Amino acid sequence: MADKKETTLEQRFETIETILQRMEEGEVSLDESFDLYKTGLAEIKAANEMLGDMEKVLMVLNENGDLEEL
Repeated sequence: MADKKETTLEQRFETIETILQRMEEGEVSLDESFDLYKTGLAEIKAANEMLGDMEKVLMVLNENGDLEEL
């Protein structure tokens, strides 16, 4: 499984959008709604972590040892 590609931020947002659309249809069972909800939360958490990682990359230490944005 070393060839497994990491999901991109855009793919995560698309998955979240698909989940929201599916849940808004109103034709999903309670069990499926709960599964979609759990999956959505996991995707949101992963996307948030990715954004945090991206933000850290945009920060550099200045000569005083303080973080500065690029």
